[in-house]
Amino acid sequence: MSAVMHHFERELDITREVAQKAGEIILSFYDTDYVVQMKTGQEPVTIADKTSSRFIVEALQKAFPRDLVVSEESEVPGGVQSHNRIWIIDPVDGTKEFIKHNGEFSVMIGLVEEGVPVVGVVYQPVTGYLYWASRGQGAFSLRDQQLKPLQVSQRQSFHELCIAASRSHLTQELCDLYERLGITEIIRSGSVGLKLAMIAHQTCDLYLNLSGMTSCWDTCAPEIILKEAGGRVSNLSGTPLDYSFQQIKNHDGVVASNGIVHDRLLERIHTVLEGHYFAEIERVRDEDGLSPDLMV
Repeated sequence: MSAVMHHFERELDITREVAQKAGEIILSFYDTDYVVQMKTGQEPVTIADKTSSRFIVEALQKAFPRDLVVSEESEVPGGVQSHNRIWIIDPVDGTKEFIKHNGEFSVMIGLVEEGVPVVGVVYQPVTGYLYWASRGQGAFSLRDQQLKPLQVSQRQSFHELCIAASRSHLTQELCDLYERLGITEIIRSGSVGLKLAMIAHQTCDLYLNLSGMTSCWDTCAPEIILKEAGGRVSNLSGTPLDYSFQQIKNHDGVVASNGIVHDRLLERIHTVLEGHYFAEIERVRDEDGLSPDLMV
């Protein structure tokens, strides 16, 4: 009797292979004398980003010709909202960390169906950690041939919680916010994908980004991984993130947790910030600029 293929198994098989090959491409530039360019918004980009993006887009288009493929390093095509299945790619999540040569960057490939993430793969080339999930099938990690099911922590007391924070944007204002929330343990890392994977791996319990400047490709792949591990991802209002391409950025922030503390965390954030966040987000929207004090 042949094994029964579960839904999205082909997508996962192909995406895991593509992510790892993209990782090899990225590492081929790691120790070279590459040029760093600046995109709109003063975000860096290198040949590693562009080459990885081109490889992933072409591979997915060949494997899934009816699907739309959108990468951070390419223009969002017109008519995107008419597509039921959209692949959302961040070819190098954590370009600043790639440039700093600290290894805290990843390849992220996610699939959205009807605006909801259903497949996600996050691969860290330097360590070889591969994370993946598909809807209803759980979340897993693989390193050195060691396969591990992922399950979030059960920690509930705020003084026990650990927050995954940015390597590049941790300010004194944010440290003060964590303290007011009752959170004292912080682990810093590059890559949104790696930070959410840390929650799925029980290394951390929380992640906050209140800047309104993360985009759909920052959260799509790791969101389904964290959710399948038992966690939760939302905006500051507690509603799901938007992958309809009505907007690219997560203007209302990103909150990720082990799920158990999510509602209480949202309540505490609203109480602590006392409306400051919402006023600041309106300013960011008006100016279309970056609010570094709220970057996490």
